[in-house]
Amino acid sequence: MTVLKKIFVSLGLFTVVVVLGGLYGLLLGNRDRREEFKTLIIGTNKFEIEIADNALEQAHGLSGRDFLADDRGMLFVFADLSVRSFWMAGMKFPLDIIWIKGDKVVGFSENLPLASAANVKIYYSPESIDKVLEINAGLVNKLGIRAGDVIGFDQ
Repeated sequence: MTVLKKIFVSLGLFTVVVVLGGLYGLLLGNRDRREEFKTLIIGTNKFEIEIADNALEQAHGLSGRDFLADDRGMLFVFADLSVRSFWMAGMKFPLDIIWIKGDKVVGFSENLPLASAANVKIYYSPESIDKVLEINAGLVNKLGIRAGDVIGFDQ
């Protein structure tokens, strides 16, 4: 194979990888438009949620989206209990984070502001947890969600 032919083949494979990666990113970013939601209940409050249960979905989270309806959220599900850290990089709207251990709320990080390139704050769970629910900022207080509230799924 000539050098020129090798370059074209390499460029072609690179282009395919970039295009497929970009399409996957677009699909993941528009996940709420293509997948069903589950109903999560906290006390008397119901949220239609997306579940992020793998590293790629968790890394992307809600970043890049323009808004989130007040009855929607994203539940991050982890395989083990550990102190978790979250940040607001890439977010276009503020959030409340609900830290969950098993089926109980153990704490919150409320009204998290958008991050700037110069100031990206990291938020830590108050103890080891295995779930995190992200919802619009102010809803924890507005809806009266409290530590000790039990979470469950609507059948």
